[in-house]
Amino acid sequence: MRHSHKITLLFILLFQTGLFAQKTPTVIELFTSQGCSSCPPADALLEEIKNTYGADVITLSYHVDYWDYIGWKDPFATQAFTKKQYGYAEKFRSRGVYTPQAVINGRSHYTGSDKSSIYRVLKSKNEHVLPISITVSNIRKKDKEIAVDYTISDATQANELTFVIAINEKTTQIKRGENRNKTLKNTHIVIAEQTIHRYATSGQVTLHIPSWVEASDQLSIVAYATKTNVGIVSAITKAI
Repeated sequence: MRHSHKITLLFILLFQTGLFAQKTPTVIELFTSQGCSSCPPADALLEEIKNTYGADVITLSYHVDYWDYIGWKDPFATQAFTKKQYGYAEKFRSRGVYTPQAVINGRSHYTGSDKSSIYRVLKSKNEHVLPISITVSNIRKKDKEIAVDYTISDATQANELTFVIAINEKTTQIKRGENRNKTLKNTHIVIAEQTIHRYATSGQVTLHIPSWVEASDQLSIVAYATKTNVGIVSAITKAI
């Protein structure tokens, strides 16, 4: 009986001090471009990973615009996503940016087509204590805007909260550039993103949908929290 009380007490202490590791989805951000000849294998690998791991891995495809000069303007690329990648280059103390680049949980990066390295990270013990949990609710879509409500359990452990809208899948016939005459399939394409700094424990955000997005496109919303000098510490995805 005494032994039972000790076990119960130990459980309470571990729970209160946060020493039980909880699993959070891994977030892979792929920086890619339809104008890059080495990117299609990475795009295909991103889809394979999602099909293999399901909800355990959140995949996001950011199309950058610095390959547009070659002759094909990537319809999904934005300067904002290029700027985001340069932010990672500064964090990782890289000399520059490159495609395809896969960033995992905002903590490490690999060539986006390096299957062995990426799978090695995914298969490793990828569990850690979650300082917060995120809930996304009351998703409202009107014309070219999507508004969502959010709540988080603690606003002190992470200092950035990012919301993303992604298209599940798009197929494009490439007419010029390094991938000319190819039909490319891109998945989990980021079309809108908003980051809140020093956020409150609850609130609302509104994201704007680009005009080229069609009514038939399947959309998802992703929310993830980031802690400075650590990376992504919590994430959630939800179909719209």
